[in-house]
Amino acid sequence: MPKIIDVEQTRLRIAKAACKAIAGKGISAVTMIDIAKAAGVTTGMITHYFEGKADIIAASLRVPFLNMERKIGHLLEKGETNLATLLDAAIPASISHFEDSVIWVNFCGVIAADPEFRRLNAALHREGTKIYDQVIRAAWPESDEWPTDVFEIALRSIVTFLFGLRAGGVTNRAIWTTSVQRSQLELHLRLVRCWAQQQALTNCGREFGSGPINSVHM
Repeated sequence: MPKIIDVEQTRLRIAKAACKAIAGKGISAVTMIDIAKAAGVTTGMITHYFEGKADIIAASLRVPFLNMERKIGHLLEKGETNLATLLDAAIPASISHFEDSVIWVNFCGVIAADPEFRRLNAALHREGTKIYDQVIRAAWPESDEWPTDVFEIALRSIVTFLFGLRAGGVTNRAIWTTSVQRSQLELHLRLVRCWAQQQALTNCGREFGSGPINSVHM
């Protein structure tokens, strides 16, 4: 009998290999031949599963999301509730996370000059933000009570900080060491949580006519 090929698994295997090839040469310089060598397949096989280089890049950019979701899901199943620990998978604080982050930093460098990449970035940003949204709500149950605008600002602040932390961790590991990345993430999350709680209490006070509340007990 002919061997049954799982198309999605094959695409994922090639996408993971593309991540390593891009990490080594960059998105602009990497070729289909480089990706084929990394995956241990022919270029013909790659074109059978992908429409072109842009399609492979899109698939490879989703690999870090899959890894992050898997790692976060595993931690949540174990009962982890510390948001900094859960979001550790989103920053290059470990070797495996570093490899996932390199492709994103490379991608950021080519977005501005390519309309197709800009559209891809917008779609991927929405996908990533949805993951962060779910993790924040799981780790900070009180966030369900925050006004919508307060939650959105907090979410945007955390996502923006993660992007910056990822860039620093990839481009200058001498300064953005593992301990610095994690300590800065913890600090930022504490500040955002405190701010959001303050805003939620202030809004609550205004709603009941008691005026702004000037202190928050964490």
